Amino acid sequence: DDDNESVVNPYVKLLVSTIDEAASLVHETRIRVRPPKKYPTPYGGRLVWTLPGKTKMIAHLKNKEKIRHRKRWSQVMYMYYLLGHRLMELPIPVDRKAVIAQNTYLLTLDGDIDFQPHAVHLLVHLMKKNPNLGAACGRIHPVGSGPMVWYQMFEYAIGHWLQKATEHMIGCVLCSPGCFSLFRGKALMDDNVMAKYTTRSDEARHYVQYDQGEDRWLCTLLLQRGYRVEYSAASDAYTHCPEGFNEFYQQRRRWVPSTMANIMDLLADYKKTIKMNNNISLPYIGYQILLMGGTILGPGTIFLMLVGAFVVAFHIDNWTSFQYNIIPILIFMFICFVCKPNIQLFAAQVISAVYGLVMMAVLVGIMLQIEEDGPFAPSSLFFFVVALEMIIAALLHPQELNCLPCG
Repeated sequence: DDDNESVVNPYVKLLVSTIDEAASLVHETRIRVRPPKKYPTPYGGRLVWTLPGKTKMIAHLKNKEKIRHRKRWSQVMYMYYLLGHRLMELPIPVDRKAVIAQNTYLLTLDGDIDFQPHAVHLLVHLMKKNPNLGAACGRIHPVGSGPMVWYQMFEYAIGHWLQKATEHMIGCVLCSPGCFSLFRGKALMDDNVMAKYTTRSDEARHYVQYDQGEDRWLCTLLLQRGYRVEYSAASDAYTHCPEGFNEFYQQRRRWVPSTMANIMDLLADYKKTIKMNNNISLPYIGYQILLMGGTILGPGTIFLMLVGAFVVAFHIDNWTSFQYNIIPILIFMFICFVCKPNIQLFAAQVISAVYGLVMMAVLVGIMLQIEEDGPFAPSSLFFFVVALEMIIAALLHPQELNCLPCG
């Protein structure tokens, strides 16, 4: 055997073995697709299938010894191949290349995403309608089974119904998720988009912003260059979300810091962004500042809410409730500083389970408090208003009403 010969991983073998089955399902008859042609490339390799109808399907295989690890560098590899090599090296006039780039769209997907052609047509329609649209995303529906999936169904629904729709209407969507989004080639080829997207992570904040939330950072770069990012509620896609606590917790531990880092980046340079991007206004920046403030104050607010909830549910005084709630937080902070990730995950799981049971008791306590104080007491009104706004949002999306009970 040649020591320099590349060996593909099990995922590539699985892909090759399922092509016939996939083609047979699409065409509803037994089909055997010819084995792919194999090409060595500077980044690894390329497999090319010729499907029925002479359509070509190309799989690019990344060699981690030749291309940097992580998803962002895979995206860079694809974009430079498709936009740099395949487009810019064409022997045609520059003006013609610009027209092609303007009408070239890149659909980014996760491996587990499920969607129908109509969903892509809607995103393409948005692109054609607005030549300054850099990216467009659809409505992501989490699928799976179990309580963690139920919670995410509600979380995704509220995020799309309220936040994404608001961003779309008053300014721009800040994040077009990489699991199902359409990007314009010309926007990605902008000097300060693709070139900056290839920045290496040298500082701690770079790892958080560049590598943990690469899709959000790419959208931030597009916004800072004057492009618009839109959301289409009718473009549905379905993704398999984490079904276990550990996977879910790890995912959110990546998402939350990267979200904050990108919003801070946008806010820090807001004057230049407003000048460059006609879709971003001072009120929109104010809205994002409020959201950022809410995110920062959120943990403290939840802590105080728990203190009050303990008082209501267990009929104890405020300071005793404060002590009961501060001790688990201090213990968990200590664990996060000194223990290994698996211990941190276990501790988070235990604390979450305990607080889940406690909140059931708290909910009963709130109901009793409402009965005692009456429906027009401030605490009662707050509870009703929060519940009502979610119910109204759900009623405005009748096809997704099933997401509401999950919350």
